[in-house]
Amino acid sequence: MMMTTTTFKKPSATGMIVLGVLALLTVLGLITGIYRLAVGLGQTTALSDQYAWGLWLGFDFALIAFGGAAFTMALVVHVLNLKKYEVVLRPAILTGFLSYVAVLVILLIDLGRPDRFWGFIPWANIHSPLFEVSWCILLYTTVLALEFAPLLFERLNKPKIVSAIHAAVIPITIAGVALSTLHQSTLGTIGLSLPGRVHPLWWSWLLPLLFFLSAVGMGLSAMILVMMIANKAFGRELVKLDVLAGLGKGSVWVWALYAVLRVGDLLFTGDLGHMLAFDTSSILFWIEMLLMVIAPIVLYSMQDVRKSAAGLTVTALMVTVGLFFNRFAILFSGDPIPVGAMHATASYFPSFIEFAVQIGVLAAAALAWYFAAQLLPVFSEE
Repeated sequence: MMMTTTTFKKPSATGMIVLGVLALLTVLGLITGIYRLAVGLGQTTALSDQYAWGLWLGFDFALIAFGGAAFTMALVVHVLNLKKYEVVLRPAILTGFLSYVAVLVILLIDLGRPDRFWGFIPWANIHSPLFEVSWCILLYTTVLALEFAPLLFERLNKPKIVSAIHAAVIPITIAGVALSTLHQSTLGTIGLSLPGRVHPLWWSWLLPLLFFLSAVGMGLSAMILVMMIANKAFGRELVKLDVLAGLGKGSVWVWALYAVLRVGDLLFTGDLGHMLAFDTSSILFWIEMLLMVIAPIVLYSMQDVRKSAAGLTVTALMVTVGLFFNRFAILFSGDPIPVGAMHATASYFPSFIEFAVQIGVLAAAALAWYFAAQLLPVFSEE
């Protein structure tokens, strides 16, 4: 079925200011990104032999989970056949596609030799989790591009191409869900490969499963947050509140299962006592669990919250912040590499260029989402 582009009002004065700020941040990110590529990592970042994983990789881990909105909504609509949520599918595909493009851009900037990014293709290191992650991200981004293509070809009035892609929607969906499941869980395998270095509060044999479940839960909350922002930005209800409330209610079961597995694993391994150590790690653990797990279970279960735009937005934002805490905690608790006595004094805080590049990429993705929603049939005109 061909869909028409949705007509939006001209942005308000405040909206124009926001768009202007995003454009300036994008330009700043572009300039600093080019500078980093020109002079290298050593002169532009705070990364070192002790801290090889920094801000950029942490955001990549989190953005991959945020981009899980695409495969999660494809699973909900095409596999579980819950057609009520089909209105969220195209915005989710756009969100996932731009999230993965942002991840690829940051990965290229983060590589010491970005000109050799293709090396994993001819030279297969089948024993490395990153080999599987690299292939799955490459293939899944291709799948997202195929899922995104109908929006572009509908805009260009190419019904035959759109029909051909729609005819393959089931195998494309199966490929997307399978690939996303593989690399979401394999990202957890990276942490799994660091026993004794990742803190016991985050290290677990269940990390691959926990990564996958948290990506599903994050995907549902991501679309609540994205659509609430879109409703506000465009000054109209693009997706009805009860649809977004249903996503929140569904995520309760995902986070409940996650909580049982996470706490149960700590109990089984005898590491439950670390939760009550009242040190930096335990405090971060409780902040993460409160925001990412407890908040959605409690708040999304409350009918008053689900009926409130503000309640849904705040809860989804809490989940997003908690997910970022989780990914960064796993990376940074397992990152420092002991190098003699140097390890005792090793520290890391991102440089200005690291912040500028990361914020610039996020700003560019936000602008791309905004203009894609304006120019392409992302939403049906009802």
